[in-house]
Amino acid sequence: MRLIRCRLESIRRHRALEVSFAPGLTLIGGANESGKSSLVEAMHRALFLRASATGAAIRDLRSATHAGHPQVEIDFDAAGHRWSLLKCFSGAGGTSRLSRAGQKALLGGDAEDQLAVLLGVEEIIGSRQVNRVLPTRWAHLWVMQGLAGRNLLDLSGEHYDLKGLITALEGQAEQSLQSPMDQQVYNQLEQLVASSLTSRGVKQNSELWKRRRDVQQASEQQAEAQEQLLSYEAACIELDANEQALDQLECRAPEVQKRRRQLLALKDLQQRLAPLRLRQSQWQQQLNALSRLIKEIQAAETAMKVLRQELKVMNESAETTSSTLVDQRRACEQLDLKRQTLEERGHALRRRQDQERLEQRILDMRRHKEQRAKFEQQQSQLKQQLTALPSRDANDLAALQAQQTQLRELEIRLQSMASRVELQSSNMTVRLDGVQLGIGDVAERTGAFRLEVGEDVTLLVSPGEGTGLSALMAERTQCRSLLEQKLKLWGVNSLEAAEALLQTRTELQQQLVVLDARLRQLMEQQQSNLKGDQDLEQLDQQLAELRQHPVDPEIVVEDDLAKALDDCRQSYQSVQQQVRSLREDCERVEREQKGFAKTLQDLQIRLERHEAQHAQQLQQQHEIESRHGSEQTIDFELKKVTHQCALLQDQLLELSDDCGLASGTEVETSLAELDDRELKLNRQRTDLNRERGSLLERCERLGSRELHAELEETSNRLELAQQAEEQETQLVESRVLLLKRFQDARADLSRRYSSPLRTSINRFIAPFLQHPGDSSELRFDASDGLKDLRLQRSGQSLEFAQLSGGLKEQLNAAVRLAIAEALSDGHDGCLPLLFDDAFTNSDPSRLEAVGSMLRQAVDLGLQVVLLSCDPDPYREIADAVIDLDDH
Repeated sequence: MRLIRCRLESIRRHRALEVSFAPGLTLIGGANESGKSSLVEAMHRALFLRASATGAAIRDLRSATHAGHPQVEIDFDAAGHRWSLLKCFSGAGGTSRLSRAGQKALLGGDAEDQLAVLLGVEEIIGSRQVNRVLPTRWAHLWVMQGLAGRNLLDLSGEHYDLKGLITALEGQAEQSLQSPMDQQVYNQLEQLVASSLTSRGVKQNSELWKRRRDVQQASEQQAEAQEQLLSYEAACIELDANEQALDQLECRAPEVQKRRRQLLALKDLQQRLAPLRLRQSQWQQQLNALSRLIKEIQAAETAMKVLRQELKVMNESAETTSSTLVDQRRACEQLDLKRQTLEERGHALRRRQDQERLEQRILDMRRHKEQRAKFEQQQSQLKQQLTALPSRDANDLAALQAQQTQLRELEIRLQSMASRVELQSSNMTVRLDGVQLGIGDVAERTGAFRLEVGEDVTLLVSPGEGTGLSALMAERTQCRSLLEQKLKLWGVNSLEAAEALLQTRTELQQQLVVLDARLRQLMEQQQSNLKGDQDLEQLDQQLAELRQHPVDPEIVVEDDLAKALDDCRQSYQSVQQQVRSLREDCERVEREQKGFAKTLQDLQIRLERHEAQHAQQLQQQHEIESRHGSEQTIDFELKKVTHQCALLQDQLLELSDDCGLASGTEVETSLAELDDRELKLNRQRTDLNRERGSLLERCERLGSRELHAELEETSNRLELAQQAEEQETQLVESRVLLLKRFQDARADLSRRYSSPLRTSINRFIAPFLQHPGDSSELRFDASDGLKDLRLQRSGQSLEFAQLSGGLKEQLNAAVRLAIAEALSDGHDGCLPLLFDDAFTNSDPSRLEAVGSMLRQAVDLGLQVVLLSCDPDPYREIADAVIDLDDH
């Protein structure tokens, strides 16, 4: 099969795209998101997915920018003819058309069936098989983007057409693997096993399945008969238990009636006792209230007497405190006047002291300012001197010295290569660079020179074996030129002058650094003295303001302002302490006065409250005695009611003992429990009667059949079915064992046809191997197919997972090319291989080897389609180049 042309419409970013494929290698280039993968996926789904399929696989093809349903048209050669496939994916109404020249076009299902035959697959898959089957179709021929490094042989055989590959390799094996009779026997065994077993177990409707179904049915019938017999016996037992339960219920009814009468009598006594207890509680409350009121009245009278005495004492203390407070306030005012006088004298002394300090600071600042101007002038002169010198540093001098050293080394090397020519004897004329030499003459040359002997012999002599002298001389000239240029930049004629110049510049820089440090120190001192943004003018202004204040003559004549200010401060602090002490005493006396006033008010309020409470208590005592009598009368009535309650309580306890109730148990609760008990008994009686009828009916129904005979019959049928199932199982197992023996024998022989595939892989992978003994390795398993792809390198066997990313891609490509070569005979000698960005991890130095491998596959008759974001390395080997960026 060979691809010829493909046309897409309304697929993702492509409104319309047509691509023609070369018979050999077609290169399709384009940047990311240019639609390369869209082309690959559209062709793949057109070949293997039904046009009527639905789901994500079809929705993913639709274009978000172009109208219309996805449509794919592919022209290809297969089965000796040229075919044209057209599919329009529009859901359930999708159309499929397959045609060839001179034949009527096939439509719908016929087209899909014929396409499956041409592609060599079982069927074109529908929507339900997309996720499971579609990724396996042509997975050995088409490398989708991102899957180039995945080991193809680790996947199932469906991913690389294992059956077709085995058939193709059998013809290439060293000898026939099996005779026609062996194949016929193997096919019959496979059919016999397949008629009984599938990959999921026993095949439905097979003889083994029928035998096992018969065993299951016989087992179910036996179980049913056993269950019927057990059910009959259980029904008889349940019927006996039911009749015993009914008899027990009938015996418990009289006992319940008797207990009900006892509980009703007990309830009547409780109802008669309740009013008496209420009256007893009321008389007791009145007696307690009257006794409490009498005690409270006596306590209130005592408290009022104590409060009146406290009020008298507090009034006397308050008057004494008021007199003391007046004297203390007068003394405090006198001390406060003295404190103000001392405070004014202290302010005057501080102003005088501040004036003297400001005058001294102004003098210091003027002196610093003059010194700073002097330093700045020196700094300017040094900077001008530095500016006049070339701006060169120690690194530049080191480079100059290195250049001088290099020139000196080159001259020494040239001098060491000088040639010495001495003419010792000659019967012919000898000339050195045109100058004739006599016997015994000596000449020296540092470069190449000509030596003429006679008239016909001319020698060109080059010192240093004639290889490096000219290069040394050129290098010396270049080195001397560079040295002169660098000296010119310095403005001097020699290295010594440059060194002296750098020394002068260094000394000036050091002087400038010292001067900068002194200026910075002077500025920091000025900044600390100013304490902010103050300048000389602000200080002069402050001094003028201080001089405007009048000065006390006594302060002017003071010799020691600090001592006078300290004496004034101490006197002020002493007076201030006395004032503070007097004020604290005043405040304390005021607090005591306020405390006395508050205490007097609280005592007055408490006295008034006790008087009001005493009057209220007398009123309450009068009301109780008017309604219920005196304390003696209430006590008599209480004793009378208490006696009646005791008599009824004795009767109640006697009846409670007869009923079996505790003294605190509620009769209502017992009656409710008794009602529930009677209700449950009635329900149980009803349920038991209903159950008894059901059990009688069940026993009569089951007892009419011969259950033991039925059980014995079903047991016999189960035994016969088990014997038949066992015989059929043995027959199937023997067939499976025989088939496995055939498969083992074939697997042993099948190792021989892994040899041509391995040879083909080695031929393709040869450009990437480093040593003659390097080769690929793989193993064939009859049940799992090709396995264990490895690479033998430098005497070491490496698993596929141990290879680098690039070598994985290259080895995978070689495996796919070898498989395609083996399968090509069954597809008219050609199969298309497609690589979508399959060599992204390969080094640029190995891309030439990749091209050689692909070109080798084309020479063997295969068709290769290569898609790449960087097509330049493959342009030379391509038969056709398509750039999607131009579409």
